[in-house]
Amino acid sequence: MAVFNKNSLTQVSGFDNPIIAGELVWQQKTFWNLALTGDDNVTPIDLNGATIDAQIVRRTLSNVKDTRYGLSFDIADYTPTPTAVPLTIINRVNAAGTFTLVIDDTSWGLIASDPDMRIDSVNGAGFSGRIKISFPASGVTIPAEDNIIFLFFIVRSDAIVKL
Repeated sequence: MAVFNKNSLTQVSGFDNPIIAGELVWQQKTFWNLALTGDDNVTPIDLNGATIDAQIVRRTLSNVKDTRYGLSFDIADYTPTPTAVPLTIINRVNAAGTFTLVIDDTSWGLIASDPDMRIDSVNGAGFSGRIKISFPASGVTIPAEDNIIFLFFIVRSDAIVKL
């Protein structure tokens, strides 16, 4: 898994927001098991009544380079403006505060002729997005709240199947 430069990830998620970032290979399938816990990092956050939505959108990456502090890059809107792609959430266990985010780039609209998927592409295909966990209000004292986990992926040629 790639290590990203913190300043570059700040472009995607801000200064202190959580982010899942990774470098993927053409048509790679993977997943992240997530567990939400309270301030003590032990007590699970109950997801009963919460809605979980995850989506990504294609981005333009430039100046991708490996530095002493990890991969750095610049990120911008992709042209033409793409439609956001929903990501799958499975294995949700409300009482345990857990769920699985499924990553399957075959549903992201990448095509074999995409120039960012060529073996000699320096930048790769970029995607950013978010997981939004929306908790409803509880009585009059606890307002509704949204927790956001940002997402960032670079997809590259595998140099075997996708040249």
